[in-house]
Amino acid sequence: KAVVSTQSTGKDTEGHGMMFAGYQSKDYLGRQCRTRCSNKDGEEIGPHCEVAGHVYLKSPCGIPRCVWDVKCSAGLGTGYRGNVNSVEGIVSNVACQAWNKDYPHHHSEFHPTSHNIERYGLGKHNYCRNPDPQQLKKPWCYTTSSWIRWQYCDIPTCSTEFPYFEH
Repeated sequence: KAVVSTQSTGKDTEGHGMMFAGYQSKDYLGRQCRTRCSNKDGEEIGPHCEVAGHVYLKSPCGIPRCVWDVKCSAGLGTGYRGNVNSVEGIVSNVACQAWNKDYPHHHSEFHPTSHNIERYGLGKHNYCRNPDPQQLKKPWCYTTSSWIRWQYCDIPTCSTEFPYFEH
């Protein structure tokens, strides 16, 4: 049985399985692993092991990744960790303002503090998030347009049309 440690959102969407501790003895192609499946360095291939070849090769262990709250938004969107970073404007797409910036829109409560980073995924990026679920119902962002302070992001809602896991 695999044990995956996650943030308060319940998903390890940004750590590439760094906390994965499983007992697989074969990689995703069925080759015998010479090392334990893990990803302590946070490599994008996710949990992997070394397999024999001409040299020892890193090979993914085939652990499925949760894609809900990455490709779609569930509930109020507080767990969304995808990379949508623009909103539909009147004429064209408008880029989101980074959460750690106060220009063009000053904001005091939604900076990437340790609480907001862990709970809502805020950071030194401009990805859509929902750090205000009491007031707002889905991921949003401050915009880089002086005319539009904030706007909801165009992110599909998670449903049965989206697989929960993906290899």
